[in-house]
Parts: sequence; structure tokens; C-alpha cells
Amino acid sequence: MDLIIFIVGFLIFVIYLIAFLTVIYRQNKIQDEELAKDPEMPKNNN
Repeated sequence: MDLIIFIVGFLIFVIYLIAFLTVIYRQNKIQDEELAKDPEMPKNNN
């Protein structure tokens, strides 16, 4: 019984972690796109 509870809890944790990292990745991509479109940001060609 303890092993089943551990496996279920671990699966919930893994799903949460994957969803959390996906949200971070997508929001970072959106922020990069918005910064590229921002006319007030200087365009550095370094």
C-alpha cells in the first residue's frame, strides 16, 4: 500500500514539474518576442 501511495505521489510531482517547466518556457518565449517588438528598446547588433 505504501508503494502505491509513493508511486501516485511521484507521478503527480513529475506531471506538476513538467507542466511548470512548460509554462516557464512558453512565457520566456512570449517575453522574448515582445522585447523584440518593443520600439523603446535599443537594438544592439553585437
